[in-house]
Amino acid sequence: MHVALVYRGRYHVRQALDLETLAAVLRRGGHRVTFIYDSDTFGVSDNVLQIPWLARLLSSPEKVARRIAAAAPDAVVFSVLPAAYPWAQAVAPLVKIARPVPIIFTGLHPSLVPERVMRDTFVDYVIRDETENVILPLLEAIAEKKRGQDPYDVKGPGPFSFIGNLWYRKDGRAVFTFPAEPVDLDALPLPDKDLFRPYVSHAYSYTSMVSRGCPYQCTFCEETCARKVHGPKYFRRKGVESVMRELAEGKRRYRFREVIFKDSYLSGDKEWLRELMRRYKAEIGVPFKCFCTIKSFDAETARLLKEGGCYNVEFGLQTWNDRIRHDILNRFETSDDARSAFAACADAGLWYDVDHMFNLPTETPQDHVAGAREYRQLRRLNRIKVHYLVYLPTAKIVEHALRAGIVPPDVRQKLEDGWESDFYDPKSGGTARDPTASDYAALYKLLPALPGWKFEWLMRGRRVRLLRWIPRLLMAFLQAILALRSRDLRFAAYLRMYPVKIMRALANSR
Repeated sequence: MHVALVYRGRYHVRQALDLETLAAVLRRGGHRVTFIYDSDTFGVSDNVLQIPWLARLLSSPEKVARRIAAAAPDAVVFSVLPAAYPWAQAVAPLVKIARPVPIIFTGLHPSLVPERVMRDTFVDYVIRDETENVILPLLEAIAEKKRGQDPYDVKGPGPFSFIGNLWYRKDGRAVFTFPAEPVDLDALPLPDKDLFRPYVSHAYSYTSMVSRGCPYQCTFCEETCARKVHGPKYFRRKGVESVMRELAEGKRRYRFREVIFKDSYLSGDKEWLRELMRRYKAEIGVPFKCFCTIKSFDAETARLLKEGGCYNVEFGLQTWNDRIRHDILNRFETSDDARSAFAACADAGLWYDVDHMFNLPTETPQDHVAGAREYRQLRRLNRIKVHYLVYLPTAKIVEHALRAGIVPPDVRQKLEDGWESDFYDPKSGGTARDPTASDYAALYKLLPALPGWKFEWLMRGRRVRLLRWIPRLLMAFLQAILALRSRDLRFAAYLRMYPVKIMRALANSR
């Protein structure tokens, strides 16, 4: 069967990396794969420049639908992030008109609100949560139906009834089969890294996922929402042997200069990490970057990472306000824990990034000021990665936002229907926003490189407002200069590929 995989959004996110594995599963099952990718250049998910009118000029639902129809697939799989749901709703009906083939929705948004997605009559099937164990039997059932066999009457209850994680229609009504067992990560084929190769450089920066899920339950996070769907067994890691097999093959094929471990966190299990670092240093031997949690990070973890070749660790702090972090975000590390983790990095000679989130419920301008002064004291801080809170339809933080009166009463319905927002969009979620947040967001982006006198000058009065006038392109350039001092290859890789991304978007817009 010829399957079209369709995706809109950034590459360096879990869902895009999952698509590489899904493509490999399909090909191993004997299917032909065509990839239709909309990189959303200048759109809401572009983390350098958001220029809505230019994004619409480069891409439209009609153009994407024509590309899909021209590929003449037998089935179309849309991998749908929440911000891309309205886009997918616009593209899929056009595909159905041009080529009436089965349309399958999967990904984060359909997994969180499958019943809502099944109300879209152009969607034939929804795969809730993990797809790799589901897609091949589903395609076989679709093929049986196409051959004239009724999947509801043959083989007892029918082929669909034996497929886990599946929503489909029976007698005009959307029904769910059953939750499938978690995928055995070590049994999956190596990801098909060529899927995104026209758009990203694996030779410069190779991105890998060696786990799924997260044991923590932050109220805003997609991993927490996924845990609600799949249960506590959702978090698991690949064995070291599986990790090394992928990296060795990636190094052989692409001769990459660095590796990014994109998992929620690489720390926690020291025995696993110790073995991974030993083999990584001996067999791969290039710099890498990873994510870690503050709570499980100590001097020994910093030493293991540094000895293994880590040049940068990224931490999710989100706020320096302990009350907000505990009561609103359901995070149990303290600001003292954060200072200790950051000091452990600095003592080990590791640069680190810190994720900081604005537009949090009950946040005040005083929190921004206090945060700026905290960041000012840190050693070897590479970048403060500024994000804005994005609400997911099943996330618990929505309840806090409702109580704080910063979202409309019907926010959950709006989120289910699709709300185009992103972590890099100051207007994400359509919330009542703190007008000073974007000013301090600009300050945070520049803060690691600001001389002390300039920092204090900006903090006096309301001078920080001056930063809002810095053009986004100039801000990206200034952050690139910051990245050079720590040899942050990841940031350099993104900027290096940005012209390619624009050229590809122009080519696809014809």
